[in-house]
Amino acid sequence: MIHRGTSDEELLEAVRGGDLRAFDALYLRYERRLFGYIRRMVEDRTLAEDLVQDVVLTVLRDRSFDPSRGRFAAWLFTVARNRCLQHERRAAVREQAVPEAGAAAPNPEALVDRHHQVRTAMAGLTDAQQQLLLLKQVGELTYREIADIHGVAEGTIKSRLHAATKAFRRRLAEIGGG
Repeated sequence: MIHRGTSDEELLEAVRGGDLRAFDALYLRYERRLFGYIRRMVEDRTLAEDLVQDVVLTVLRDRSFDPSRGRFAAWLFTVARNRCLQHERRAAVREQAVPEAGAAAPNPEALVDRHHQVRTAMAGLTDAQQQLLLLKQVGELTYREIADIHGVAEGTIKSRLHAATKAFRRRLAEIGGG
Protein backbone atom coordinates (compact mmCIF):
# COMPACT_ATOMS: atom_id res chain seq x y z
CA MET A 1 0.00 0.00 0.00
CA ILE A 2 1.35 3.43 -0.97
CA HIS A 3 1.15 6.03 1.78
CA ARG A 4 1.61 9.78 1.54
CA GLY A 5 4.69 9.52 3.74
CA THR A 6 6.46 6.98 1.53
CA SER A 7 9.86 8.30 0.47
CA ASP A 8 10.73 8.98 -3.16
CA GLU A 9 13.38 6.30 -3.02
CA GLU A 10 10.91 3.69 -1.73
CA LEU A 11 8.42 4.64 -4.44
CA LEU A 12 11.09 4.44 -7.14
CA GLU A 13 12.14 0.99 -5.95
CA ALA A 14 8.50 -0.14 -5.99
CA VAL A 15 8.05 1.30 -9.50
CA ARG A 16 11.11 -0.59 -10.72
CA GLY A 17 9.50 -3.70 -9.25
CA GLY A 18 6.41 -3.15 -11.39
CA ASP A 19 4.11 -1.43 -8.88
CA LEU A 20 1.83 0.84 -10.94
CA ARG A 21 0.35 2.53 -7.86
CA ALA A 22 3.84 3.56 -6.81
CA PHE A 23 4.39 5.00 -10.30
CA ASP A 24 1.16 7.00 -10.03
CA ALA A 25 2.17 8.33 -6.61
CA LEU A 26 5.65 9.33 -7.76
CA TYR A 27 4.34 10.87 -10.98
CA LEU A 28 1.67 12.89 -9.17
CA ARG A 29 4.24 14.07 -6.64
CA TYR A 30 6.47 15.69 -9.29
CA GLU A 31 4.56 16.12 -12.55
CA ARG A 32 3.35 19.69 -11.94
CA ARG A 33 6.71 21.04 -10.73
CA LEU A 34 8.61 19.15 -13.41
CA PHE A 35 6.31 20.45 -16.15
CA GLY A 36 6.61 24.03 -14.85
CA TYR A 37 10.39 23.79 -14.75
CA ILE A 38 10.69 22.31 -18.24
CA ARG A 39 8.02 24.64 -19.67
CA ARG A 40 10.04 27.67 -18.73
CA MET A 41 13.17 26.21 -20.25
CA VAL A 42 11.69 25.32 -23.65
CA GLU A 43 8.77 27.78 -23.94
CA ASP A 44 6.63 25.44 -26.10
CA ARG A 45 3.87 23.69 -24.13
CA THR A 46 3.66 20.59 -26.35
CA LEU A 47 7.41 20.17 -26.34
CA ALA A 48 7.46 20.57 -22.55
CA GLU A 49 4.83 17.83 -22.22
CA ASP A 50 6.93 15.57 -24.45
CA LEU A 51 10.06 16.28 -22.45
CA VAL A 52 8.26 15.52 -19.17
CA GLN A 53 7.30 12.13 -20.58
CA ASP A 54 10.85 11.60 -21.78
CA VAL A 55 12.22 12.42 -18.33
CA VAL A 56 9.71 10.07 -16.69
CA LEU A 57 10.70 7.24 -19.03
CA THR A 58 14.36 7.95 -18.39
CA VAL A 59 13.77 7.75 -14.64
CA LEU A 60 11.95 4.44 -15.04
CA ARG A 61 14.67 2.91 -17.22
CA ASP A 62 17.76 4.44 -15.67
CA ARG A 63 19.09 2.49 -12.71
CA SER A 64 21.88 4.98 -11.97
CA PHE A 65 20.11 6.82 -9.13
CA ASP A 66 21.88 6.07 -5.87
CA PRO A 67 20.14 7.39 -2.72
CA SER A 68 23.46 7.49 -0.88
CA ARG A 69 24.70 10.14 -3.36
CA GLY A 70 21.78 12.57 -3.00
CA ARG A 71 18.07 13.14 -3.04
CA PHE A 72 15.75 11.81 -5.74
CA ALA A 73 14.30 15.27 -6.49
CA ALA A 74 17.76 16.67 -7.20
CA TRP A 75 18.51 13.78 -9.53
CA LEU A 76 15.11 14.12 -11.25
CA PHE A 77 15.59 17.81 -11.97
CA THR A 78 19.15 17.15 -13.15
CA VAL A 79 17.76 14.63 -15.65
CA ALA A 80 15.16 17.23 -16.72
CA ARG A 81 17.78 19.95 -17.12
CA ASN A 82 20.00 17.65 -19.16
CA ARG A 83 17.11 16.66 -21.45
CA CYS A 84 16.25 20.32 -22.04
CA LEU A 85 19.86 21.22 -22.78
CA GLN A 86 20.14 18.23 -25.10
CA HIS A 87 17.01 19.41 -26.93
CA GLU A 88 18.41 22.95 -27.23
CA ARG A 89 21.69 21.66 -28.67
CA ARG A 90 19.86 19.56 -31.25
CA ALA A 91 17.57 22.47 -32.14
CA ALA A 92 20.59 24.75 -32.60
CA VAL A 93 22.17 22.24 -34.96
CA ARG A 94 18.92 22.05 -36.96
CA GLU A 95 18.66 25.85 -37.12
CA GLN A 96 22.21 26.10 -38.44
CA ALA A 97 21.45 23.46 -41.06
CA VAL A 98 18.22 25.16 -42.21
CA PRO A 99 18.29 28.95 -41.78
CA GLU A 100 14.91 30.62 -41.31
CA ALA A 101 13.50 32.64 -44.20
CA GLY A 102 12.56 35.47 -41.84
CA ALA A 103 11.54 36.00 -38.28
CA ALA A 104 7.98 36.96 -37.42
CA ALA A 105 7.50 40.46 -36.04
CA PRO A 106 6.77 40.52 -32.34
CA ASN A 107 3.24 41.29 -31.24
CA PRO A 108 3.26 44.83 -29.77
CA GLU A 109 0.76 43.82 -27.07
CA ALA A 110 3.05 41.03 -25.94
CA LEU A 111 5.83 43.55 -25.28
CA VAL A 112 3.90 45.06 -22.38
CA ASP A 113 2.73 41.74 -21.06
CA ARG A 114 4.23 40.81 -17.70
CA HIS A 115 5.11 37.37 -18.98
CA HIS A 116 7.23 38.88 -21.70
CA GLN A 117 8.91 41.23 -19.26
CA VAL A 118 9.87 38.32 -17.03
CA ARG A 119 11.26 36.37 -19.98
CA THR A 120 13.21 39.42 -21.11
CA ALA A 121 14.62 39.94 -17.65
CA MET A 122 15.56 36.26 -17.42
CA ALA A 123 17.27 36.42 -20.80
CA GLY A 124 19.53 39.14 -19.42
CA LEU A 125 20.90 36.79 -16.79
CA THR A 126 23.68 34.28 -17.21
CA ASP A 127 22.70 30.68 -17.93
CA ALA A 128 23.80 29.72 -14.44
CA GLN A 129 21.61 32.39 -12.85
CA GLN A 130 18.63 31.34 -14.96
CA GLN A 131 19.06 27.70 -13.95
CA LEU A 132 19.26 28.57 -10.26
CA LEU A 133 16.12 30.70 -10.36
CA LEU A 134 14.21 28.07 -12.32
CA LEU A 135 15.20 25.27 -9.96
CA LYS A 136 14.24 27.32 -6.89
CA GLN A 137 11.13 29.17 -8.09
CA VAL A 138 9.63 26.81 -10.65
CA GLY A 139 11.07 23.48 -9.60
CA GLU A 140 10.45 24.37 -5.94
CA LEU A 141 13.66 22.63 -4.94
CA THR A 142 15.31 23.29 -1.62
CA TYR A 143 18.73 24.90 -1.33
CA ARG A 144 20.11 21.47 -0.39
CA GLU A 145 18.62 19.84 -3.51
CA ILE A 146 20.00 22.57 -5.75
CA ALA A 147 23.39 22.25 -4.05
CA ASP A 148 23.32 18.50 -4.76
CA ILE A 149 22.57 19.13 -8.43
CA HIS A 150 25.45 21.57 -8.78
CA GLY A 151 27.83 19.73 -6.51
CA VAL A 152 28.55 22.72 -4.26
CA ALA A 153 27.84 23.71 -0.67
CA GLU A 154 24.37 24.87 0.33
CA GLY A 155 25.78 28.25 1.42
CA THR A 156 27.24 28.74 -2.05
CA ILE A 157 23.80 28.16 -3.57
CA LYS A 158 22.19 30.64 -1.17
CA SER A 159 24.77 33.24 -2.13
CA ARG A 160 24.41 32.57 -5.86
CA LEU A 161 20.61 32.63 -5.64
CA HIS A 162 20.71 35.93 -3.77
CA ALA A 163 22.90 37.43 -6.51
CA ALA A 164 20.70 35.94 -9.25
CA THR A 165 17.53 37.32 -7.63
CA LYS A 166 19.12 40.74 -7.26
CA ALA A 167 20.24 40.72 -10.91
CA PHE A 168 16.77 39.59 -12.04
CA ARG A 169 15.05 42.38 -10.10
CA ARG A 170 17.49 44.94 -11.49
CA ARG A 171 16.88 43.72 -15.07
CA LEU A 172 13.11 43.76 -14.53
CA ALA A 173 13.28 47.34 -13.26
CA GLU A 174 15.43 48.35 -16.24
CA ILE A 175 12.82 47.12 -18.72
CA GLY A 176 9.99 48.75 -16.80
CA GLY A 177 8.46 45.67 -15.25
CA GLY A 178 9.41 46.14 -11.66
